[in-house]
Amino acid sequence: FIASKPKRRQPCRCGEHTRSTRTYCTAQTLQLGRGLEATNMGHSLRSTSAVTLVVCLALVVSSSAARVISDKRQSLFQLARGKFSATLGLAPSSSSDDGGGAPKPAPPPWFCHGIDCPQFRTVATTEVYETRAYPAGLIWTSTTVTGLEYDKAVSKGFMRLFHYISGGNVDKAKVPMTAPVRVRVMPGAGPFCESNFTISFFVPFVPGQPGVQIDPPAPTDPEVFTETDPSAFTAYVRSFSGYANEATLISNAATLVSALEADGKGSAKDRDHFFFAGYDAPFSPLHRHNEVWYTHAEKEVVAPAAA
Repeated sequence: FIASKPKRRQPCRCGEHTRSTRTYCTAQTLQLGRGLEATNMGHSLRSTSAVTLVVCLALVVSSSAARVISDKRQSLFQLARGKFSATLGLAPSSSSDDGGGAPKPAPPPWFCHGIDCPQFRTVATTEVYETRAYPAGLIWTSTTVTGLEYDKAVSKGFMRLFHYISGGNVDKAKVPMTAPVRVRVMPGAGPFCESNFTISFFVPFVPGQPGVQIDPPAPTDPEVFTETDPSAFTAYVRSFSGYANEATLISNAATLVSALEADGKGSAKDRDHFFFAGYDAPFSPLHRHNEVWYTHAEKEVVAPAAA
């Protein structure tokens, strides 16, 4: 901007609407303002530089406004369409019929993070837990690990399954990652007795057909197997954030059991196992979502019988 002190890089060209140009433009504007205040050299600026300064400031403001408008445009459109449909007495598009009278499934919740996860219907919620209805026939790829320590057992089972989806199957196929990683925990009979942990990956949907799972390739590892939830079941779900470990898992499971007992939904002695469901990769530190499930005793998920 200052004619007597040429810069190494080209002057700010506000007409170039790129991220790097806007950043450089903003930096030049701030630097120029500080220089004017310190040296009182505003009179030495050329008229073209003054115009450039004004345009740069306008670009910064307009860029921020454009991003806000872009972010809100879609939500405003959806809101307007919903109000218009309500005025005409039409059902919203998310609950429209598929031709046979059955409602379309709701979009996946935020904690699925855009990858396939099992569909469910929320029946009720309390301050402590959520009641969900899951359909029959959900397919999982699973492995069982026996041990005393939850964290070590789950890590071992996860790596078995990760090897499977990375091509460790008869088709040598890459299977997309899904959510959640579900762990069925069957505690040992005593403090020094080993527990059984069944770690499961949800089998992904056929592309373009949400709700229809693929026929998973057979595993090459004899300790990996495919299992199916044989019937529809109700799950009582308590959610919590942060990184899950054995201590947080037991704490939230105990809180859930106490709430269910208070609501007349069974006692701890009637429950020989529970589930953990994790929805986040280990390297995602923010907005993590974890769940503890208890299900109805008569509609449990059953592992396949040993061959």
